[in-house]
Amino acid sequence: TASAARPERRRCLVGRLAELLLCARTRLALRDPAGALAYSEAANTLMPFAGACLHDAEWPITPAEVYDNYRSMLRVLGNHLTADDDDEDDDGGGEKNQGFFIKPLAEDAFARRVAKKFGTNEEDLAWRPSSHPKSGASDFEGRAAYSSSAPRDLRPGEPEDEPCGLSSPSSPPSSAASGRWVSSARRLSESGCSWLLENACIEQRRIVLFARGRRAKGLPKSLLGCGEFGNYDFNAVEIRHPAARSRDFLANATHPDTLLVVPGLMSGVSAHNPFHLLHAIAPVAWQLHHPSYGLCVPRDRLDIRLAFISAWHGRRQSHFWRAFTNTRKPAVNDLEDRFSIASAWRFFWGPLVDHPPLPLGSDDQPRCYRRIIFGRELLRTGLGGFVTPRVFSFYLSYASKAIENAQREERRRDSSSRSRALGLTASVAREVAPGTEELAEWRTFGYMSPAAPRAPRGEDPQALHELQAKYTAPFFEGEGLAKLRSLPFRNWKAALDAPQAFAALPPSSERTPPGPDDIVETRLVVNADTAGSGAGRWINILLVQRPKRAGRWIANLAEVVRFVEGFADPRVRLAMVIADFELMHPVTQWQLASQAHILIGVTGAAVAWSAFQPRGAVVLDLFPPGSNFCSEGWGRNMVSHYGGLARLAGVQHTCMEHPVELQGPSKGDDETEGQQARREVRELLGGFWHGQNVRLDMPKFGAYFKEAVDRVLRDVRFSSP
Repeated sequence: TASAARPERRRCLVGRLAELLLCARTRLALRDPAGALAYSEAANTLMPFAGACLHDAEWPITPAEVYDNYRSMLRVLGNHLTADDDDEDDDGGGEKNQGFFIKPLAEDAFARRVAKKFGTNEEDLAWRPSSHPKSGASDFEGRAAYSSSAPRDLRPGEPEDEPCGLSSPSSPPSSAASGRWVSSARRLSESGCSWLLENACIEQRRIVLFARGRRAKGLPKSLLGCGEFGNYDFNAVEIRHPAARSRDFLANATHPDTLLVVPGLMSGVSAHNPFHLLHAIAPVAWQLHHPSYGLCVPRDRLDIRLAFISAWHGRRQSHFWRAFTNTRKPAVNDLEDRFSIASAWRFFWGPLVDHPPLPLGSDDQPRCYRRIIFGRELLRTGLGGFVTPRVFSFYLSYASKAIENAQREERRRDSSSRSRALGLTASVAREVAPGTEELAEWRTFGYMSPAAPRAPRGEDPQALHELQAKYTAPFFEGEGLAKLRSLPFRNWKAALDAPQAFAALPPSSERTPPGPDDIVETRLVVNADTAGSGAGRWINILLVQRPKRAGRWIANLAEVVRFVEGFADPRVRLAMVIADFELMHPVTQWQLASQAHILIGVTGAAVAWSAFQPRGAVVLDLFPPGSNFCSEGWGRNMVSHYGGLARLAGVQHTCMEHPVELQGPSKGDDETEGQQARREVRELLGGFWHGQNVRLDMPKFGAYFKEAVDRVLRDVRFSSP
């Protein structure tokens, strides 16, 4: 699969795609719809690689036709995925359509059922070219996720992409002449996901443009907001007379002179989840700092506002933000939330902007800018999108260079002139744990308040220069491991050595005392030197373990530890760090992942850190049974959440299903293990299957682990012997 991404192999890849589509048609001719679906699914997984080549005239099919026919097949056959009440294909579980969790047919039963009903579905399963009256290919032709706007791959021998806008020019751009506040608007790419609006303002959750007559008619009345939760029309665009610009709004800002509005976010998940943050930040890095996009906006010339997928989500986030950043003295148990979000903001947004982003609508008064960039290009872990491996590699490179540039600027900065406006949050931190009030997170949090004034020119509230040097350590050795137990490598509350400081927290009748499985010990596991010479290459393994009560817990971790300790291969030595990422600073999580050759974790946000592993590294994505989101095998999940992210990052991915670790006793002798697992998903996990705990099938895990070691030795470029 790695070679499939190289341009010189693309024509062979399209031939393989055509072969799979022909096999799907053959299975239909043999009255085997389930087999046709399997071939169509395999063809669909190749589309992120092969889709661009199908635009050539020599191919008789288009990407839109492939997507449309696959969608049609899913819709037709998906109607038969669950058993009817009187269906003889039910396997006797007795839970056909009861409760929240509808039980799907077993694979063999599904194949029998769709074959039996083939006669009634045959016409709907026939291939439909775009000229067919029932074709839905036009749905895909104009959608940003399938456009040709993505940057092409670099050709062999071409230099790597270099970012622009790392530093500010010596003189700021001048604002438009007073009295000529006329807005203009143009698309920044073919996708329609990004616009440049010049001489514009924001007021509450609205974008305000200024023009009259013919100019006003040419301005957009709505903008396309693109994101992983779907594309939507951002209708909060208002056009006013140019006279209103100088009458009703503040003078045009020159510091900063540019605003980026990032749309398509969802309240509750987009603020701290690394998977969703990457969907915004990776494309935005290209938009702001790749010369081909033409913007080149330095960190200190930029404001960022976050727009949400609906007015409801926008109001909800603005309300949360005002409560979250209130200026009243915080309670002790609020400090960890403030620290946690501020630390995530520093790592993910810090390389792009020197002040933390705010939700659109949280500003206390209107703000005007020389230019507003609205929108983000699409990162899709499936179905292509704008973000290709080239774009993702550019993001990683840009972030590293931005941190290096911040270190150079910090060395030139007069440390005596830095502001020490710690605020009430840091004051409470000092009361609880003296010495922790100087952490940069408290200063970052202070600037997350909409009412906070901007920092003095030249000061960096997010202390970007610290991210590399301050948080770097050889974590897969004893000396580095010890640092994971204290600040700044750990989250604030998790790192305190004085738990009695929290004795004053109000008791909760719902909070039960933690058990032994609710505390994850950060530890290092090393295998024996079987060669006896110390010559084996060290492979770093990062295993993310969660507390039992948090879900996605590995029940038989002790067996995994014994397996690693006894792993015998004269080519390698293994160093495995076990850590609970909830306790780790986001920058530490980044550093751990960037040193890990193999990342192991139950599927979830922690697996998103595979995006920062070395190229050619491996991620073992563990699944509970029955998810229908895992096709076991290397490179077989190229359009899944983390399989697709690994594809973009150049990391090798496989998922594997393991038995569920049940959370309580059965409700009776008649309840099977599978029925109990589904009941627990309904009753204890709110319907979220991925919250289940797992018990690893050690023979299966061991086989994949050995293959992972072989792949690391083959594909990772080690910096030292």
